[in-house]
Amino acid sequence: MPNRFEPTLGDRSIPGGSAPVLVVAPYIGEFGWELMNWQGRVRWEVSRGTWQRVLICVSRGRQALYEMSEASHDHGTAALNVRFVPVETADAPGEASEDHRISADGRPLDGNRLTDYVRSRCVAACETAAEQEIADALRKGESSRAHLLMPGFQGALWPATVRHQRFVSYRRPRAVTLDVLLVPRTRSTAVERNLPAAWWEDLAGRLRGRGLRVGSYASTLDEAIEQLSASRLAAGASTGGLHLASLCACPHFVWGTGDERRWTGLRMTNQQRYETLWNPLGTPCRYEPWGWAPAIDAVERGIVRALEQIGLSRDAGARRDATYSRWRAAWRVRRGLSRLMDMPADSVVPWRLREFVRNNVV
Repeated sequence: MPNRFEPTLGDRSIPGGSAPVLVVAPYIGEFGWELMNWQGRVRWEVSRGTWQRVLICVSRGRQALYEMSEASHDHGTAALNVRFVPVETADAPGEASEDHRISADGRPLDGNRLTDYVRSRCVAACETAAEQEIADALRKGESSRAHLLMPGFQGALWPATVRHQRFVSYRRPRAVTLDVLLVPRTRSTAVERNLPAAWWEDLAGRLRGRGLRVGSYASTLDEAIEQLSASRLAAGASTGGLHLASLCACPHFVWGTGDERRWTGLRMTNQQRYETLWNPLGTPCRYEPWGWAPAIDAVERGIVRALEQIGLSRDAGARRDATYSRWRAAWRVRRGLSRLMDMPADSVVPWRLREFVRNNVV
């Protein structure tokens, strides 16, 4: 499996002609992958290319993920003509897995089938939005008029760094109203990893018994961003909502698989992913390799400990300066050293050093 894509777009101006319209396909993979391996890449591609216009085909309720205002200010793309085009993807085949879809038996669906699907969805969306010329160009595959940007549907990764993606904070200026926001895993794949509702209710009751204000993760993106912007700590088993916490600058406590299972072609563990590699803003995070069904007593204690050590304070979300500064300093060191993990086999950096960093430092 490839572990990265090389830049695919860049300057697409046509000599002697006009630049094409960039059409961004709707994302049909996992939510966590959309957050950490797609929306930042979209912003990167938009700012690097020379485009006549940009049409972002986005599913209902997901527009907030692709807002360009902060990126425009930081990267000089304020003059871009960006339009959001609603698209329907409820009929996407299979189930979301990484950046692609899988069948009921866990096998990846054919990439050409997924390419045809998202192209047809973009054509339909453009027709509904009175963008008939763009719809025709997409249908005919005329990339000089309409360039379609979509994932490769192979589980490939772009590093979550400024050289490959451009992230913005989704955090909103809200007063703290929750001490702990519980984020249950509720996915329709690998359902054995989902804990029952009664387990979460028991955990919430235990935390409230300690005098803590506890909430449960909302069902819509906008509501979830509001909650995370007003919470001292988010907590749950590994799931997309906790990657959203990272991009909302909300400290989070996560549990899941341990070091015995290296994750994806980059061979990184879940702990490395949450605390360092998929944490572009440096949001405080604590990960415990407890598996998918930890003892509720351990989870309760872990949340309370994380709240004390990395949680925001109660006064309007101000951070605990000393703890936050120490965490950020350690994060910067890990992020810097993590670049050694992705070096090619013929790198001048010795293999033993790269493996030492992978297994003992990051």
